[in-house]
Amino acid sequence: MLKIKFNQELFEKHFENISFKLKGLIETIDKSNLNEIDKNCLSYIENNIENILKADTNKLQEYIKYFQNNYPNSIGIEKQKKEDWLPLYTMLRDEIFEKEYKNWGTRNVEYNAYEFVKTLNLKTCPYCNRNYTFIVDSENGKLRPEIDHFYPKSIYPFLAMSFYNLIPSCPICNHTKSSKSAENLINPYDVKDDDFKFTYKPTDISFAQIGSHKYDIDSFEIEFKTGNANIEIFKLDELYIQHKDVVLDLLMKKAYYPKSYIEELKEFGFSSDEIYRFLLCNYKKDEDLHKRPLSKLIKDISEELGLV
Repeated sequence: MLKIKFNQELFEKHFENISFKLKGLIETIDKSNLNEIDKNCLSYIENNIENILKADTNKLQEYIKYFQNNYPNSIGIEKQKKEDWLPLYTMLRDEIFEKEYKNWGTRNVEYNAYEFVKTLNLKTCPYCNRNYTFIVDSENGKLRPEIDHFYPKSIYPFLAMSFYNLIPSCPICNHTKSSKSAENLINPYDVKDDDFKFTYKPTDISFAQIGSHKYDIDSFEIEFKTGNANIEIFKLDELYIQHKDVVLDLLMKKAYYPKSYIEELKEFGFSSDEIYRFLLCNYKKDEDLHKRPLSKLIKDISEELGLV
């Protein structure tokens, strides 16, 4: 729901560190039990590992199609029992990519998931913008958000460490999405402002009393102006209906802070951004929306109300 800002320095550090380690793992595993096509798959991955790690959202889809067509044994089946895994898939998942992912997820290596999340500096979950994704890394304890694989590593193990496939997220969104196919989902790196737009809709005649400073939280609903798979997969409709009190606060501010009051604040020398922060306790610029939960909801509804 929120766009992740691309970090070039982190991007380069990621593939430089991870590609070296993955190549080492591929070189050391026993390939004697694989057929010729499966051996070719490992060779292809080894020769193209940097490109796989650097693949943007469009290239990730291209790699999926390429492996499906040329190396089908590398693709996992959702909820398949481990005893039914094919040899190539087992190697890719357990002995190469999953092994490196687990190692990267600890503090045992210099470049790790903690540094990845810290450098990306994403303060709330990009899927829902409801929960913080802070990191704690101290002697007293360590804590970081979960990392969702936009394309599930259980199905596409060869993408388990690809930069654009690693999405810091809250536990609710990560577990809700789980290993569901990302075919129709919008990757947070590709999100545009009009992909997700909140609005509110009166549902009862009592809503008309807003102007007289009488408010009824049951007289309106929160809706999305645009619909897509993300809203359905992450249950955003059901989750955001629980934040009607936030919209009610905005409706009250609309009634109590008329345009004349805003103009008076400007006369005292406050900038538009300062007034926005004061009235809404929110960020105005799209690139700052990740810094606070529910910021997209507040921004969209306040703009619709003409608050600032």
